[in-house]
Amino acid sequence: MHSLLMSDGLRRNAWKFPVKIAAKDRFRQITYNELNSRVNQLAHGFLSLGVRKGDEIAVLVGNRIEHLEIIFATAKIGALAIPLDIKWKALEIGSVLSALEPKFIILEEDCAQEFEKAKRLKDLHFIKSILFSSDLTYGGLLNGQSSDEPQVQVHEDDPFAVLLTSGTTGLPKGCLATHRTFVFHCINNAIEKGLGVHDTALLSSPIYFNAGRSFTLGIIYFGGTMILHERFDAEDVLKAIEQEKVTYIGVVPTMCERMLHVLESRKYDTSSLRCLAITGGKVHPLVLDGLKKNVTPNIYRTYASTDSGQMAISKPSDMDGKPNAAGRPVWCVELRIVDDNNKPVGVNKVGEIICLSPLATQGYYKNPEATNASFRDGWFYTGDLSYFDEEGYLFVAGRKKDMVKSGGISIYPLEIESVLYGHPDVLEAAVIGVPDAQWGEAVKAVIVLKSGSNIRGEDLIQFCKERLAAYKVPKSVAIVSSLPHTEIGKVNKVRIKEMVLGDA
Repeated sequence: MHSLLMSDGLRRNAWKFPVKIAAKDRFRQITYNELNSRVNQLAHGFLSLGVRKGDEIAVLVGNRIEHLEIIFATAKIGALAIPLDIKWKALEIGSVLSALEPKFIILEEDCAQEFEKAKRLKDLHFIKSILFSSDLTYGGLLNGQSSDEPQVQVHEDDPFAVLLTSGTTGLPKGCLATHRTFVFHCINNAIEKGLGVHDTALLSSPIYFNAGRSFTLGIIYFGGTMILHERFDAEDVLKAIEQEKVTYIGVVPTMCERMLHVLESRKYDTSSLRCLAITGGKVHPLVLDGLKKNVTPNIYRTYASTDSGQMAISKPSDMDGKPNAAGRPVWCVELRIVDDNNKPVGVNKVGEIICLSPLATQGYYKNPEATNASFRDGWFYTGDLSYFDEEGYLFVAGRKKDMVKSGGISIYPLEIESVLYGHPDVLEAAVIGVPDAQWGEAVKAVIVLKSGSNIRGEDLIQFCKERLAAYKVPKSVAIVSSLPHTEIGKVNKVRIKEMVLGDA
Protein backbone atom coordinates (compact mmCIF):
# COMPACT_ATOMS: atom_id res chain seq x y z
CA MET A 1 0.00 0.00 0.00
CA HIS A 2 1.20 3.52 -0.82
CA SER A 3 2.49 5.43 2.21
CA LEU A 4 0.96 8.75 3.28
CA LEU A 5 3.93 11.14 3.01
CA MET A 6 3.86 14.94 3.29
CA SER A 7 6.44 15.34 0.53
CA ASP A 8 4.33 13.39 -1.98
CA GLY A 9 1.78 16.22 -2.25
CA LEU A 10 4.47 18.67 -3.39
CA ARG A 11 6.02 16.16 -5.81
CA ARG A 12 2.64 15.42 -7.41
CA ASN A 13 1.71 19.11 -7.67
CA ALA A 14 4.99 19.93 -9.44
CA TRP A 15 3.82 17.52 -12.15
CA LYS A 16 0.11 18.51 -12.11
CA PHE A 17 0.50 22.32 -11.73
CA PRO A 18 4.07 23.13 -12.84
CA VAL A 19 3.52 26.86 -13.53
CA LYS A 20 0.89 27.56 -10.86
CA ILE A 21 2.04 29.90 -8.07
CA ALA A 22 2.57 27.76 -4.97
CA ALA A 23 3.55 30.53 -2.54
CA LYS A 24 4.22 34.26 -2.25
CA ASP A 25 5.97 36.34 0.37
CA ARG A 26 7.19 39.95 0.32
CA PHE A 27 10.44 38.93 -1.40
CA ARG A 28 9.26 36.65 -4.22
CA GLN A 29 6.76 34.17 -5.58
CA ILE A 30 7.43 30.58 -6.64
CA THR A 31 5.72 28.02 -8.89
CA TYR A 32 5.14 24.41 -7.91
CA ASN A 33 7.82 23.19 -10.31
CA GLU A 34 10.35 25.72 -8.98
CA LEU A 35 9.45 24.94 -5.36
CA ASN A 36 9.84 21.19 -5.82
CA SER A 37 13.18 21.65 -7.64
CA ARG A 38 14.57 23.92 -4.92
CA VAL A 39 13.31 21.58 -2.19
CA ASN A 40 15.13 18.67 -3.88
CA GLN A 41 18.33 20.74 -4.20
CA LEU A 42 18.12 21.66 -0.53
CA ALA A 43 17.49 18.03 0.43
CA HIS A 44 20.64 17.00 -1.47
CA GLY A 45 22.47 19.91 0.20
CA PHE A 46 21.44 18.61 3.63
CA LEU A 47 22.65 15.11 2.70
CA SER A 48 26.00 16.58 1.59
CA LEU A 49 26.37 18.17 5.05
CA GLY A 50 25.92 14.76 6.67
CA VAL A 51 22.25 15.05 7.62
CA ARG A 52 20.83 11.54 7.80
CA LYS A 53 17.36 10.03 8.14
CA GLY A 54 16.12 10.58 11.70
CA ASP A 55 18.42 13.56 12.37
CA GLU A 56 16.78 16.65 13.86
CA ILE A 57 16.98 20.06 12.16
CA ALA A 58 15.81 23.07 14.19
CA VAL A 59 14.26 25.80 12.02
CA LEU A 60 14.51 29.42 13.16
CA VAL A 61 12.84 30.97 10.11
CA GLY A 62 9.65 33.06 9.99
CA ASN A 63 6.74 33.33 7.54
CA ARG A 64 8.63 33.14 4.27
CA ILE A 65 9.01 30.72 1.38
CA GLU A 66 12.29 29.41 2.80
CA HIS A 67 10.38 27.95 5.77
CA LEU A 68 8.32 25.83 3.35
CA GLU A 69 11.44 24.80 1.40
CA ILE A 70 13.17 23.64 4.58
CA ILE A 71 10.18 21.71 5.98
CA PHE A 72 9.61 19.82 2.71
CA ALA A 73 13.36 19.20 2.20
CA THR A 74 13.65 17.61 5.65
CA ALA A 75 10.51 15.56 4.86
CA LYS A 76 12.04 14.18 1.65
CA ILE A 77 15.09 12.77 3.45
CA GLY A 78 13.30 11.58 6.60
CA ALA A 79 14.88 14.22 8.83
CA LEU A 80 12.88 15.69 11.70
CA ALA A 81 12.02 19.41 11.56
CA ILE A 82 11.76 21.37 14.83
CA PRO A 83 10.35 24.85 14.05
CA LEU A 84 11.19 27.49 16.68
CA ASP A 85 9.70 30.94 17.29
CA ILE A 86 11.75 33.72 15.64
CA LYS A 87 10.65 36.10 18.42
CA TRP A 88 12.36 34.02 21.10
CA LYS A 89 15.26 35.51 23.01
CA ALA A 90 18.57 33.75 23.71
CA LEU A 91 17.46 32.06 26.95
CA GLU A 92 14.33 30.58 25.31
CA ILE A 93 16.28 29.40 22.24
CA GLY A 94 19.06 27.92 24.36
CA SER A 95 16.73 26.16 26.79
CA VAL A 96 14.73 24.42 24.04
CA LEU A 97 17.81 23.48 21.98
CA SER A 98 19.62 22.01 24.99
CA ALA A 99 16.49 20.00 25.91
CA LEU A 100 15.77 18.64 22.40
CA GLU A 101 19.42 18.42 21.18
CA PRO A 102 18.99 18.80 17.39
CA LYS A 103 22.11 18.12 15.31
CA PHE A 104 21.53 21.10 12.98
CA ILE A 105 19.86 24.50 13.06
CA ILE A 106 18.99 26.60 10.03
CA LEU A 107 18.26 30.25 10.77
CA GLU A 108 17.60 33.56 9.10
CA GLU A 109 20.02 36.47 9.57
CA ASP A 110 17.72 38.38 11.95
CA CYS A 111 17.93 35.51 14.46
CA ALA A 112 21.72 35.06 14.34
CA GLN A 113 22.50 37.45 17.20
CA GLU A 114 20.14 35.76 19.70
CA PHE A 115 21.43 32.33 18.62
CA GLU A 116 25.04 33.43 19.29
CA LYS A 117 23.97 34.65 22.75
CA ALA A 118 22.16 31.33 23.32
CA LYS A 119 25.41 29.46 22.55
CA ARG A 120 27.16 31.48 25.26
CA LEU A 121 24.38 30.81 27.79
CA LYS A 122 24.11 27.07 27.11
CA ASP A 123 26.59 24.53 25.80
CA LEU A 124 25.32 24.10 22.24
CA HIS A 125 28.61 22.98 20.64
CA PHE A 126 26.88 19.83 19.30
CA ILE A 127 24.69 21.86 16.90
CA LYS A 128 25.92 22.73 13.42
CA SER A 129 24.33 25.98 12.22
CA ILE A 130 23.35 26.93 8.67
CA LEU A 131 22.78 30.65 8.17
CA PHE A 132 20.89 31.73 5.08
CA SER A 133 20.66 35.23 3.66
CA SER A 134 18.74 36.85 0.83
CA ASP A 135 20.91 35.28 -1.92
CA LEU A 136 18.48 32.30 -2.01
CA THR A 137 21.30 29.73 -2.11
CA TYR A 138 21.32 28.97 1.64
CA GLY A 139 24.89 30.23 1.90
CA GLY A 140 25.89 28.33 -1.24
CA LEU A 141 24.34 25.05 -0.10
CA LEU A 142 22.13 24.81 -3.22
CA ASN A 143 24.96 25.47 -5.68
CA GLY A 144 25.57 22.46 -7.93
CA GLN A 145 22.98 20.28 -6.21
CA SER A 146 20.72 17.99 -8.24
CA SER A 147 17.03 18.83 -8.55
CA ASP A 148 16.14 15.12 -8.84
CA GLU A 149 14.12 13.44 -6.09
CA PRO A 150 16.45 12.28 -3.28
CA GLN A 151 16.60 8.49 -2.99
CA VAL A 152 15.82 8.08 0.71
CA GLN A 153 13.21 5.56 1.85
CA VAL A 154 10.74 7.41 4.07
CA HIS A 155 7.70 5.73 5.65
CA GLU A 156 4.43 7.22 6.88
CA ASP A 157 5.20 6.31 10.50
CA ASP A 158 8.58 8.10 10.37
CA PRO A 159 8.77 11.36 12.38
CA PHE A 160 7.95 14.48 10.34
CA ALA A 161 8.10 17.37 12.83
CA VAL A 162 8.23 18.30 16.49
CA LEU A 163 5.49 20.87 17.12
CA LEU A 164 6.18 22.98 20.20
CA THR A 165 3.26 23.88 22.44
CA SER A 166 2.65 27.50 23.40
CA GLY A 167 2.72 26.85 27.13
CA THR A 168 2.04 29.64 29.62
CA THR A 169 4.41 28.17 32.20
CA GLY A 170 7.77 26.43 31.91
CA LEU A 171 9.33 25.14 28.71
CA PRO A 172 7.11 24.34 25.73
CA LYS A 173 6.63 20.60 25.20
CA GLY A 174 7.54 19.10 21.83
CA CYS A 175 4.66 17.18 20.21
CA LEU A 176 5.98 14.51 17.85
CA ALA A 177 4.01 14.19 14.58
CA THR A 178 4.61 11.52 11.93
CA HIS A 179 4.07 11.97 8.18
CA ARG A 180 0.79 10.06 8.48
CA THR A 181 -0.40 12.34 11.31
CA PHE A 182 0.26 15.45 9.28
CA VAL A 183 -1.33 14.08 6.09
CA PHE A 184 -4.40 13.44 8.27
CA HIS A 185 -4.26 17.11 9.37
CA CYS A 186 -4.40 18.06 5.66
CA ILE A 187 -7.27 15.64 4.93
CA ASN A 188 -9.17 16.85 8.01
CA ASN A 189 -8.95 20.48 6.82
CA ALA A 190 -10.21 19.35 3.41
CA ILE A 191 -13.18 17.47 4.84
CA GLU A 192 -14.21 19.95 7.53
CA LYS A 193 -13.33 23.28 5.86
CA GLY A 194 -13.14 22.39 2.18
CA LEU A 195 -9.41 23.24 1.96
CA GLY A 196 -8.07 22.39 -1.49
CA VAL A 197 -6.55 23.21 -4.86
CA HIS A 198 -9.13 25.96 -5.42
CA ASP A 199 -7.92 28.00 -2.42
CA THR A 200 -5.73 31.06 -2.16
CA ALA A 201 -4.88 31.18 1.54
CA LEU A 202 -3.23 33.82 3.71
CA LEU A 203 -1.17 33.30 6.86
CA SER A 204 -0.16 36.27 9.02
CA SER A 205 0.10 34.58 12.44
CA PRO A 206 3.48 32.91 13.15
CA ILE A 207 4.01 29.71 11.13
CA TYR A 208 5.69 28.43 14.31
CA PHE A 209 2.22 27.86 15.80
CA ASN A 210 0.52 24.68 14.68
CA ALA A 211 -2.84 26.27 13.75
CA GLY A 212 -1.14 28.26 10.99
CA ARG A 213 1.33 25.57 9.97
CA SER A 214 -1.44 23.00 9.60
CA PHE A 215 -3.41 24.80 6.87
CA THR A 216 -0.28 26.29 5.27
CA LEU A 217 1.25 22.88 4.60
CA GLY A 218 -2.21 21.61 3.65
CA ILE A 219 -2.44 24.24 0.90
CA ILE A 220 0.90 23.07 -0.56
CA TYR A 221 -0.14 19.42 -0.15
CA PHE A 222 -3.36 19.97 -2.16
CA GLY A 223 -2.01 22.46 -4.74
CA GLY A 224 -3.52 25.80 -3.68
CA THR A 225 -1.67 29.13 -3.46
CA MET A 226 -0.19 30.28 -0.12
CA ILE A 227 0.42 33.96 0.73
CA LEU A 228 2.75 34.52 3.69
CA HIS A 229 2.82 37.75 5.71
CA GLU A 230 5.70 38.01 8.17
CA ARG A 231 3.52 39.71 10.79
CA PHE A 232 -0.11 40.57 11.27
CA ASP A 233 -1.22 44.01 10.15
CA ALA A 234 -5.01 44.30 9.90
CA GLU A 235 -4.97 46.77 7.00
CA ASP A 236 -2.39 44.76 5.03
CA VAL A 237 -4.44 41.59 5.51
CA LEU A 238 -7.68 43.25 4.32
CA LYS A 239 -5.85 44.75 1.31
CA ALA A 240 -4.45 41.33 0.42
CA ILE A 241 -7.88 39.68 0.68
CA GLU A 242 -9.26 42.26 -1.77
CA GLN A 243 -6.32 42.29 -4.22
CA GLU A 244 -5.45 38.57 -4.21
CA LYS A 245 -9.06 37.33 -3.92
CA VAL A 246 -8.10 35.32 -0.83
CA THR A 247 -10.53 32.46 -0.15
CA TYR A 248 -9.15 31.06 3.13
CA ILE A 249 -7.64 32.82 6.13
CA GLY A 250 -6.71 31.59 9.58
CA VAL A 251 -6.97 34.04 12.49
CA VAL A 252 -7.12 34.29 16.29
CA PRO A 253 -9.72 36.41 18.16
CA THR A 254 -7.52 39.50 18.63
CA MET A 255 -6.88 39.65 14.86
CA CYS A 256 -10.65 39.66 14.25
CA GLU A 257 -11.09 42.65 16.56
CA ARG A 258 -8.31 44.59 14.80
CA MET A 259 -9.75 43.93 11.35
CA LEU A 260 -13.17 45.18 12.47
CA HIS A 261 -11.52 48.30 13.89
CA VAL A 262 -9.98 49.07 10.46
CA LEU A 263 -13.33 48.42 8.74
CA GLU A 264 -14.96 51.14 10.86
CA SER A 265 -13.24 53.76 8.71
CA ARG A 266 -12.28 51.92 5.48
CA LYS A 267 -14.10 49.37 3.34
CA TYR A 268 -12.44 46.42 1.63
CA ASP A 269 -13.98 43.81 -0.64
CA THR A 270 -13.77 40.55 1.32
CA SER A 271 -16.47 38.72 -0.67
CA SER A 272 -13.91 36.18 -1.98
CA LEU A 273 -13.56 34.62 1.51
CA ARG A 274 -15.23 31.22 1.70
CA CYS A 275 -13.56 30.31 5.00
CA LEU A 276 -12.57 32.49 7.94
CA ALA A 277 -11.07 29.95 10.32
CA ILE A 278 -10.78 31.09 13.95
CA THR A 279 -8.80 29.21 16.57
CA GLY A 280 -7.14 30.09 19.88
CA GLY A 281 -9.93 31.00 22.28
CA LYS A 282 -13.42 32.40 22.75
CA VAL A 283 -14.64 35.15 20.43
CA HIS A 284 -16.79 37.94 21.87
CA PRO A 285 -20.38 37.62 20.50
CA LEU A 286 -20.29 41.22 19.25
CA VAL A 287 -17.09 40.46 17.34
CA LEU A 288 -18.73 37.43 15.70
CA ASP A 289 -21.68 39.61 14.67
CA GLY A 290 -19.30 42.22 13.28
CA LEU A 291 -17.40 39.60 11.27
CA LYS A 292 -20.62 38.19 9.81
CA LYS A 293 -21.82 41.64 8.72
CA ASN A 294 -18.54 43.25 7.62
CA VAL A 295 -16.14 40.45 6.60
CA THR A 296 -17.88 37.15 5.80
CA PRO A 297 -20.65 34.89 7.14
CA ASN A 298 -18.42 31.89 6.34
CA ILE A 299 -16.97 31.55 9.85
CA TYR A 300 -15.47 28.28 11.07
CA ARG A 301 -14.37 28.06 14.71
CA THR A 302 -12.14 25.16 15.68
CA TYR A 303 -11.55 23.62 19.08
CA ALA A 304 -8.02 22.25 18.92
CA SER A 305 -4.62 22.06 20.55
CA THR A 306 -1.10 21.36 19.31
CA ASP A 307 -1.17 18.13 21.31
CA SER A 308 -4.55 16.79 20.15
CA GLY A 309 -5.04 18.43 16.75
CA GLN A 310 -8.57 19.54 15.86
CA MET A 311 -11.22 17.96 18.06
CA ALA A 312 -14.43 19.84 17.20
CA ILE A 313 -15.60 22.42 14.71
CA SER A 314 -18.42 24.96 14.61
CA LYS A 315 -19.48 25.68 11.02
CA PRO A 316 -21.43 28.63 9.59
CA SER A 317 -24.67 26.64 9.79
CA ASP A 318 -24.13 26.11 13.55
CA MET A 319 -23.62 29.80 14.31
CA ASP A 320 -27.21 30.94 14.78
CA GLY A 321 -28.57 27.93 16.65
CA LYS A 322 -25.55 27.16 18.84
CA PRO A 323 -23.33 30.28 18.95
CA ASN A 324 -21.61 29.25 22.21
CA ALA A 325 -20.87 25.64 21.21
CA ALA A 326 -17.37 24.47 20.29
CA GLY A 327 -19.20 22.50 17.62
CA ARG A 328 -19.38 18.82 16.77
CA PRO A 329 -16.42 16.39 16.81
CA VAL A 330 -14.44 16.31 13.55
CA TRP A 331 -14.89 13.27 11.32
CA CYS A 332 -11.93 11.13 12.50
CA VAL A 333 -11.99 11.81 16.24
CA GLU A 334 -13.60 10.05 19.19
CA LEU A 335 -14.35 12.32 22.15
CA ARG A 336 -15.48 11.29 25.63
CA ILE A 337 -16.29 13.29 28.76
CA VAL A 338 -15.12 11.55 31.95
CA ASP A 339 -15.19 12.27 35.68
CA ASP A 340 -12.23 12.17 38.08
CA ASN A 341 -12.62 8.37 38.32
CA ASN A 342 -12.37 8.06 34.53
CA LYS A 343 -16.05 7.10 34.21
CA PRO A 344 -18.10 8.58 31.32
CA VAL A 345 -20.57 11.27 32.40
CA GLY A 346 -24.08 11.89 31.03
CA VAL A 347 -25.51 14.56 28.74
CA ASN A 348 -25.10 18.15 30.06
CA LYS A 349 -22.73 16.91 32.80
CA VAL A 350 -19.29 18.56 32.98
CA GLY A 351 -16.14 16.44 32.99
CA GLU A 352 -12.70 16.27 31.40
CA ILE A 353 -12.64 15.78 27.65
CA ILE A 354 -10.42 12.98 26.34
CA CYS A 355 -9.78 12.12 22.70
CA LEU A 356 -8.68 9.21 20.54
CA SER A 357 -7.47 10.65 17.27
CA PRO A 358 -5.15 10.14 14.28
CA LEU A 359 -4.49 13.91 14.53
CA ALA A 360 -3.02 13.70 18.04
CA THR A 361 0.69 13.73 18.81
CA GLN A 362 2.50 10.41 19.13
CA GLY A 363 3.88 11.69 22.43
CA TYR A 364 6.18 14.40 23.78
CA TYR A 365 9.64 14.34 22.24
CA LYS A 366 12.35 13.25 24.68
CA ASN A 367 9.87 13.71 27.55
CA PRO A 368 8.39 10.30 28.54
CA GLU A 369 7.11 11.66 31.89
CA ALA A 370 4.89 14.21 30.14
CA THR A 371 3.71 11.56 27.65
CA ASN A 372 2.74 9.16 30.45
CA ALA A 373 0.93 11.95 32.31
CA SER A 374 -1.24 12.90 29.30
CA PHE A 375 -1.90 9.57 27.56
CA ARG A 376 -3.72 6.48 28.85
CA ASP A 377 -4.51 3.51 26.59
CA GLY A 378 -4.08 5.73 23.53
CA TRP A 379 -6.50 8.40 24.82
CA PHE A 380 -5.19 11.96 25.21
CA TYR A 381 -6.34 13.73 28.38
CA THR A 382 -6.82 17.36 27.43
CA GLY A 383 -7.22 18.99 30.85
CA ASP A 384 -10.27 20.82 29.43
CA LEU A 385 -13.67 20.69 31.12
CA SER A 386 -16.57 20.21 28.73
CA TYR A 387 -20.01 18.71 28.23
CA PHE A 388 -22.18 17.44 25.37
CA ASP A 389 -25.76 18.60 24.95
CA GLU A 390 -28.59 16.32 23.82
CA GLU A 391 -27.93 17.17 20.14
CA GLY A 392 -24.27 16.12 20.28
CA TYR A 393 -22.78 19.61 20.41
CA LEU A 394 -19.68 20.09 22.55
CA PHE A 395 -19.48 23.00 25.00
CA VAL A 396 -16.15 23.89 26.66
CA ALA A 397 -16.43 24.98 30.30
CA GLY A 398 -12.77 25.94 30.75
CA ARG A 399 -9.44 24.47 31.85
CA LYS A 400 -9.46 21.96 34.68
CA LYS A 401 -6.67 23.90 36.38
CA ASP A 402 -8.65 27.17 36.02
CA MET A 403 -11.69 25.73 37.82
CA VAL A 404 -12.55 27.61 41.01
CA LYS A 405 -13.35 25.51 44.07
CA SER A 406 -15.38 27.69 46.42
CA GLY A 407 -16.95 26.23 49.55
CA GLY A 408 -16.51 22.74 48.06
CA ILE A 409 -18.44 23.68 44.87
CA SER A 410 -16.83 23.54 41.41
CA ILE A 411 -17.31 26.80 39.50
CA TYR A 412 -16.43 27.14 35.82
CA PRO A 413 -14.99 30.58 34.92
CA LEU A 414 -16.09 30.39 31.29
CA GLU A 415 -19.76 30.39 32.30
CA ILE A 416 -19.31 33.59 34.31
CA GLU A 417 -17.16 35.18 31.59
CA SER A 418 -19.94 34.50 29.05
CA VAL A 419 -22.39 36.42 31.25
CA LEU A 420 -19.97 39.33 31.69
CA TYR A 421 -19.39 39.51 27.93
CA GLY A 422 -23.13 40.07 27.62
CA HIS A 423 -22.77 43.46 29.37
CA PRO A 424 -22.59 46.31 26.83
CA ASP A 425 -19.70 48.06 28.66
CA VAL A 426 -17.39 45.01 28.89
CA LEU A 427 -14.61 44.69 26.30
CA GLU A 428 -12.75 41.75 27.90
CA ALA A 429 -13.40 39.58 30.94
CA ALA A 430 -11.38 36.96 32.81
CA VAL A 431 -12.58 35.11 35.90
CA ILE A 432 -10.11 33.54 38.34
CA GLY A 433 -10.10 32.05 41.81
CA VAL A 434 -8.27 33.92 44.57
CA PRO A 435 -7.43 32.61 48.07
CA ASP A 436 -10.23 33.17 50.58
CA ALA A 437 -10.13 32.33 54.31
CA GLN A 438 -13.80 31.40 54.50
CA TRP A 439 -14.44 29.65 51.16
CA GLY A 440 -10.99 28.35 50.19
CA GLU A 441 -11.26 30.25 46.91
CA ALA A 442 -13.39 33.23 45.94
CA VAL A 443 -14.50 34.17 42.43
CA LYS A 444 -12.86 37.35 41.11
CA ALA A 445 -13.58 39.04 37.78
CA VAL A 446 -10.86 41.04 36.01
CA ILE A 447 -12.44 43.40 33.48
CA VAL A 448 -11.39 45.69 30.64
CA LEU A 449 -14.10 48.26 29.91
CA LYS A 450 -14.93 49.78 26.54
CA SER A 451 -13.54 53.29 26.12
CA GLY A 452 -15.74 55.97 27.64
CA SER A 453 -17.40 53.61 30.12
CA ASN A 454 -17.41 54.59 33.80
CA ILE A 455 -19.36 51.61 35.12
CA ARG A 456 -18.26 50.33 38.55
CA GLY A 457 -17.41 46.85 39.80
CA GLU A 458 -20.54 46.81 42.01
CA ASP A 459 -22.71 47.33 38.91
CA LEU A 460 -21.14 44.30 37.23
CA ILE A 461 -21.65 42.19 40.36
CA GLN A 462 -25.32 43.19 40.35
CA PHE A 463 -25.52 42.31 36.63
CA CYS A 464 -24.21 38.81 37.45
CA LYS A 465 -26.58 38.42 40.44
CA GLU A 466 -29.53 38.80 38.09
CA ARG A 467 -28.24 36.03 35.81
CA LEU A 468 -26.29 33.53 37.92
CA ALA A 469 -26.74 31.45 41.06
CA ALA A 470 -25.41 33.32 44.10
CA TYR A 471 -22.34 31.06 44.54
CA LYS A 472 -21.16 31.83 40.96
CA VAL A 473 -21.38 35.62 41.30
CA PRO A 474 -17.94 37.31 41.56
CA LYS A 475 -17.15 38.40 45.11
CA SER A 476 -14.92 41.18 43.73
CA VAL A 477 -14.15 42.92 40.44
CA ALA A 478 -10.88 44.50 39.30
CA ILE A 479 -11.09 47.02 36.46
CA VAL A 480 -7.83 47.06 34.47
CA SER A 481 -6.62 48.81 31.30
CA SER A 482 -5.68 45.58 29.49
CA LEU A 483 -5.40 41.82 29.94
CA PRO A 484 -2.23 39.85 29.15
CA HIS A 485 -2.52 37.43 26.22
CA THR A 486 -0.48 34.51 24.91
CA GLU A 487 0.99 34.89 21.43
CA ILE A 488 -1.98 33.13 19.82
CA GLY A 489 -4.41 35.55 21.44
CA LYS A 490 -5.66 33.54 24.42
CA VAL A 491 -6.12 35.40 27.70
CA ASN A 492 -3.18 34.39 29.90
CA LYS A 493 -4.74 33.35 33.22
CA VAL A 494 -1.37 32.57 34.82
CA ARG A 495 -0.19 36.14 34.23
CA ILE A 496 -3.53 37.55 35.41
CA LYS A 497 -3.26 35.66 38.70
CA GLU A 498 0.29 36.94 39.17
CA MET A 499 -0.91 40.46 38.37
CA VAL A 500 -3.90 40.33 40.74
CA LEU A 501 -2.24 38.48 43.61
CA GLY A 502 0.83 40.69 43.29
CA ASP A 503 -1.40 43.70 43.95
CA ALA A 504 -3.19 42.03 46.86
